[in-house]
Parts: sequence; C-alpha cells; structure tokens
Amino acid sequence: MRLRKRHKDLPDEPAQVARITPAIAYDGDLYHLPDWRHRRAEERELGRGHAAEGQIDTLTLETGSVPRFHELEDERLAELARVEECAERETQQARAEFEAQKIRLAESQRTFSDLRKALDESQRHVAELEQPSRRPGDGRPSSIAVSGNRWPAIRRWLPGALLLLLLLIVEVPILYQVILNWGDSVAMTALLATGAALIMLVAPHMYGRAFRAWQENGSPARGRWLLAAVALVWLGLIVAVAVLRRDALVKPLVVDGQEIGPTSQGVGELPTMVLLLALLIATALIAADLGRRMHNPNDRRLRELRAKRDHDAAACARAQAAYQHDAGYAESIGQHLQGADRRRAGRVRQLDNGFHSLATAYLGGVVEGLKDPEAASWAERIIARR
Repeated sequence: MRLRKRHKDLPDEPAQVARITPAIAYDGDLYHLPDWRHRRAEERELGRGHAAEGQIDTLTLETGSVPRFHELEDERLAELARVEECAERETQQARAEFEAQKIRLAESQRTFSDLRKALDESQRHVAELEQPSRRPGDGRPSSIAVSGNRWPAIRRWLPGALLLLLLLIVEVPILYQVILNWGDSVAMTALLATGAALIMLVAPHMYGRAFRAWQENGSPARGRWLLAAVALVWLGLIVAVAVLRRDALVKPLVVDGQEIGPTSQGVGELPTMVLLLALLIATALIAADLGRRMHNPNDRRLRELRAKRDHDAAACARAQAAYQHDAGYAESIGQHLQGADRRRAGRVRQLDNGFHSLATAYLGGVVEGLKDPEAASWAERIIARR
C-alpha cells in the first residue's frame, strides 16, 4: 500500500513522478538488542565459575532451583520495560519527523511544479521558434540556426565573405591612388587607403545588419527616420569619394612638384562621375545586402531560448530528484510508523528467546563445571520445563 493511501494528509504529486527509495531510509530505532553471542559466552563462563566455587551442585539442580534464573528474569523484565519506553519514544519521534517531512515534501513539490511549468514554457517557445525563416520579417530564425550544423553556415556565408574580401582588395589600391598626395610616406598612404576601404565596406555591411534587425523586430518612426538619415549621409559620402576618384582619373596629381598619376584624355567628367557613382553605390549595396542576409536576430534569440531550456531542464531534473527523495523518505517514515507494533512484538520474542538461550548457556557451563552425568540429566529436565 502506498503512503498516499495510508496518510491522506500528504500532498498529491504529479502522476508522472514516481517515488524512489532514498539513499538513507528513516531509521528511528532507539532500542538495540543485546549481543547474544557475547552474553552466552559470559553466561557459560559464569556457570563454570559457580560450579567450581560450589555455589551450585547436582543436588541444587535436582530440586529444580537455579538462583541465576531469578537474576536473568529480573534482567529480562528490565529489558522489556526498556523496549516499551523506547517504542513509545520512537513513535513520538517518527510522528514529529513525519510532520516535518510533509512540510519539506510540500516545498519540494512546489519547487518542482514551478520549475516544471517554466520548462514547459521554455520548450513551447523553442518549439514555436524552431521553424526556418522563409522571408525577412517573419520572426523565424535561419535554417542553419535551427539545425545547429556549422558546415551549412560556412557553405552559405563563405561566398559572401570572399566577395567582401575581394571588394576590400580592389578598394585598397584604388583608394591608395586617390589619396596618394595625403600621406607623408608610402606606409601612411597605405594605412589611410586601408582604413578608408574598410569604412567603405564595413559601414554598409553593418547598416545591412541594422536594417535586418529593423525588419525582424520593427522600430518606432524615430528609428526608421534614423535609418533613412544614415542612408542619405552615406550617399553623400559616396558622392564625395566619387568626386575624389574622378579628380584622380581626369586631373593630374602633383606630388613633390611632379605630375604623376593617370590622366584621361577625351573622357568627360560627367560620364566618369556616373560610372564611379554606379560602382560605389553597387559596392555599398552588395555589402549592405550581405549584412542583411547574414544577420538574423532571431538566431540569437533561438540560442538564448535553447540555453534557457537546457538550464530549466537541469534545474527541473534536480528538483524532481529532490522531490522523489523527499517522497521516498516520507514513505520510509510511514513504513516505520506502521511497523511499530510488529517491531515491538518481534523485540519481545527476541528477548524471550535470547534470555532462554542465556539460561541454557548458564546451565551448560554448570554441567561442564560439575562434570557429572546426573547433573546433565537434571539440566535437560530444567530446560524442558522452561
């Protein structure tokens, strides 16, 4: 019979949680039986000593009177009184422990229930989000984030990264030629060109990421106006860079009093300006679109939800183990309470049998000490009467 049937004041637990036997079951035994083997050896030795000293002889055995039996009977009655006292104390302590355990069990059940609800909520959110995105703004993560496989991510984003790198490699020498007369040295000019190339590519890339975040999460009107203002500012910078490149193409550069750099003959400034603007705007759009495609804020949200789900699952498992342990411990206390009468009756039987074995051992020692066959016969009759 389960504890819930025996003790109706225990809180009901979820059906899916089974009790487990605790590592340490309740042990409220206050009384421990004597060491009968050691006591029998002592009684046998005592019987030999009494026979050797003449305190008991064959004639005494013939009368059926053994003074040591009265002492053993008094000791047995004292032990029985101890059994009754300890049984009462054990029952009181077990009931108090049971009441305290019910409180601990209710607390662990509540903790487990709360963590279980949190885990179910996390699992629901993850299940809702684990659908690959079909279009920007649908609130779904990328298929790469859903699968968790890194090779598709490398295969998908590597061409874009290589394209960005190629654009950077192309932009550096072009900008180096444009700002050739700005640096005091070749190294300074190269650093300026590299920095400008990074800005020309990284800035549109980051703008594309911000634009994708706006597509997914939305933003107030102020945020949309900010994105539009940034795009206009960037267009102005592109025009400025196009003007510098046009001048580098159609006008000679003067460095240290000498004209260097390519000069274009017969090419108008307007066609050159249009071509340069087209190239710069196309480069910026490529970088921005790559940033928009590569950045999906829902991927990070999915990772965070999965991490929260795993954390909730671990906490729920610990709470379930604690709850099962408390339930099993309460079960063991209930079993201890139910077995009180049976345990007391068993102790009484063991005491009777034990003291009977002590009396038998004493008589055996007496017979060994007297070394009289007739004494052995009378001892057998005394044992039979007992």
